[in-house]
Order: sequence, then C-alpha cells, then structure tokens
Amino acid sequence: MSPETDHIAAPTNGKHRVPRPETRTAPPAGPPPQPATAPFTPTQLAVGFGILAAVIALVVGSLRRRARSGRRGQYGRR
Repeated sequence: MSPETDHIAAPTNGKHRVPRPETRTAPPAGPPPQPATAPFTPTQLAVGFGILAAVIALVVGSLRRRARSGRRGQYGRR
C-alpha cells in the first residue's frame, strides 16, 4: 500500500478529535523490562495464610475426633 492510502480521514462534524496519522517507531532492541511489582500484596498473603491455617486446623480437629471415637465403646463411653 502506498503512504497516501494507509490512513483515511473520516469526517468528525466537530464532535470528536481529529484522527492523527500514526507515527511508527522502531521496536525496542531486546526483551521488555520486567515490572518491579510483587506478585502478591501483603494483604493477599495474610488472607492466604489465614485460609491455610483454618484448613489445617479443621483437618487436625477431624483426625483427633476420629481417633478419639475409635477408643470409645459401643455407646460412646466406657
């Protein structure tokens, strides 16, 4: 395509910005820089550890109840 047909001006009737021709720049040499942000915020880490602790407490409590119920007699107490 020729440079004249790359961009077609559209009438705006004064309601929108006038479209500007795109300026092309050379792509950067090398990989893009990595963002300097942490993958998780401190709040997200605290909530995650809280949920993990709750799940562990439920599992340990369930195992204790199961172990205790095995020592009981037929009617619950010896």
